[in-house]
Amino acid sequence: MVRLACLAAMAAAMATTAAAGPVSAQTVNWRDAGGDMFGRPAEPIVEAEPAVLDPAWIAPLSQPFQDAIAAAAARHGLDPKLLHALVVTESAYRPDARSPVGAGGLTQLMPGTAVELGVRDRFDPVENLRGGADYLARQIRRFGDLRLALAAYNAGPARVARLGRMPDIAETQAYVATVVDCYLALTAGQGITRSTQCRPRRARR
Repeated sequence: MVRLACLAAMAAAMATTAAAGPVSAQTVNWRDAGGDMFGRPAEPIVEAEPAVLDPAWIAPLSQPFQDAIAAAAARHGLDPKLLHALVVTESAYRPDARSPVGAGGLTQLMPGTAVELGVRDRFDPVENLRGGADYLARQIRRFGDLRLALAAYNAGPARVARLGRMPDIAETQAYVATVVDCYLALTAGQGITRSTQCRPRRARR
């Protein structure tokens, strides 16, 4: 009897549920549940425009005897800065400079070399510069190497030709290095009048 009563109660409960209609499914708001992962469009990434740099500018040459050196260099196809570098190293722009071995003028021409080059007055700046530019251009054409040409200008072309390299002479090696350093300094826009100003500078941080 008890078992039958339980079954009858269960049947009555089921009937009551069916009469009430279907149970509605629970509604889930997935946007609230998942945050930005669901439904919300991604915000566009805006890249900052790169800053526009001011144009770089290297100061033009402003050296002693600038016009005369430019004219002499142009006459023989030389870079004016190279001829300036040679003059700085040879005489520090002193047209009356004389060496212990007899070289004279801005480019320190020896008497015999000056005669070969048609220079009448080694201490006339224009004549001396023309002769020095001519002599340097001849060495560059002969050896096809700037360092060998400068070594020949200092130690003599015959010696460089005989060795086929730069002579093991401390003075000549230092001379070549100084002219090159002065040329680089002038190329970087530095104003120089003495070879001691041509030493490489420490890099800026």
